[in-house]
Amino acid sequence: MKPDVFIIIIHWNTPELLRKQLSLLKKDNNLQIIVIDNSSRKSVDWILSEFEDIQLIKNTVNRGFAFACNQGTVKAAGEWLLFLNPDVEISSQQIERMLNFAKEQNLDACSPKPMSDNYDSPVATPLALLAEFTPLSRILPKKTLFNPKTLTGGCLLIKENVLKNLGGWDERFFLWYEDSDLTLRLMKTGHKIGWAPIKIQHVGGASFEKLDKQLRRDIFFHSMDVFAKKHFSPLGQLIISLIKKRYTRRKVLPQLHEGVDITVPNMKIDLLKLFFYNNGGFLDEFNELIVVSSSLSANNIWDWRRKYPQVRFIPINKNYGVASTINMGFRASTSKWMGTINDDVTLSKGSLTNLLQCAKENSGSLNPSIYHDRNTIESMGVQVLKYGKAAPIKKIVNKKCFEADSVNGAAVLFANAALNKVGLFDERFGSYLEDIDLSMRISRGGYKNIIAPSIKVLHAGQSSSKNLGIKKQWYDFRNWIYVIVKNWSLKDLIFNLPSIFIERLRNLSGVLKAF
Repeated sequence: MKPDVFIIIIHWNTPELLRKQLSLLKKDNNLQIIVIDNSSRKSVDWILSEFEDIQLIKNTVNRGFAFACNQGTVKAAGEWLLFLNPDVEISSQQIERMLNFAKEQNLDACSPKPMSDNYDSPVATPLALLAEFTPLSRILPKKTLFNPKTLTGGCLLIKENVLKNLGGWDERFFLWYEDSDLTLRLMKTGHKIGWAPIKIQHVGGASFEKLDKQLRRDIFFHSMDVFAKKHFSPLGQLIISLIKKRYTRRKVLPQLHEGVDITVPNMKIDLLKLFFYNNGGFLDEFNELIVVSSSLSANNIWDWRRKYPQVRFIPINKNYGVASTINMGFRASTSKWMGTINDDVTLSKGSLTNLLQCAKENSGSLNPSIYHDRNTIESMGVQVLKYGKAAPIKKIVNKKCFEADSVNGAAVLFANAALNKVGLFDERFGSYLEDIDLSMRISRGGYKNIIAPSIKVLHAGQSSSKNLGIKKQWYDFRNWIYVIVKNWSLKDLIFNLPSIFIERLRNLSGVLKAF
């Protein structure tokens, strides 16, 4: 039989607190516990000798709190799951009281009643965040106006089946706001939550105190922005972007690792299966592989997490377009280089990580040569013509690396520093030409788009979009107007206006023919 409670502890760089917590918990030998260590600087191997019946997972890369929570959930075997931070002092008796309270109140999830203002935060709304992070706090006291409160991720009890039916913790959150997101999703799906009247000791933020103050701000307000993009209206998102600018100007998470993070956008489950079949042997070359998919659901995502335990899976409820989908992965990336691969691309050993041999200080993007098959070139970079047309470079260039106007977004790496300066893909593009626009912004930002012709990948091409029909023609027409308006100088626009007009008529003719 499953135990009533399975405890999942997420640890990072507080081994003294962890040892104290485990010693307190293991006074009751019946508790089932797993510790997920998020690549701490000091070894926690002492757990295996001092607490032999505790499971331990050691991550070589810190992929964030939400990812680690889902790792524990995959391994868990309890009717209830209790997520703990190591800086929480809680006894088995208090856990039992918390569980009894949840059962008596018919709750699906609960946390201890907050004992301090630091853990008495309302569920995030634009107005609540204005009251907390702007001078409006003087007239909008958050404690009295805003309810309900957020469940505390550092001590959260939840039914296993409820969490799994929700798809788990949202792995686009690296740190902070993952508990606000889970609380809001529980409420939106009609689940009952509450706060147990038990007093626990919670140091609070012990791991974070070792981080630089500005680094903490960068991560915190980045997560707030991710939360807003997921849950708020356009007006709410604008409000949060203004709050964020008050504390940080970063457009992506700070670089926490060397190496490469890769995002794979996906809309069809068959293509995702084929991607892993073709590329499963190369996943250990990346710090992270992040799959953002509208083909994943609560019904199948746990199978994927079990089969690929080091991959971050972010399920989304619909197809938001390639630009938005990739940006979700980029906002979760923390490495020096962040890239994207289409789900119909086949790699070879080192085909992306070897691109780093071409990286210079001013390299903003790195692109391999992309082939349709072993003998047919799709592109070795892209030339952007002044009248608004992309001309794939198909002539073999006998250089190790060379500069091009644009990369081909089917398989490409971007420098964290470059994206932090110029921003991510423009989500108005949806699909088509978003890579042209970003490449041109990278050039204007003082970086170079570099092509490595000797490094090859295979791209089936348009596997997800071949059935779009008229939409593809419309995107070609509309998005070229976006590209030109955003990136052409006034001089180029005036000088090339007649040829630009003629080329757009050709695009429009394609729309009419498709219609």
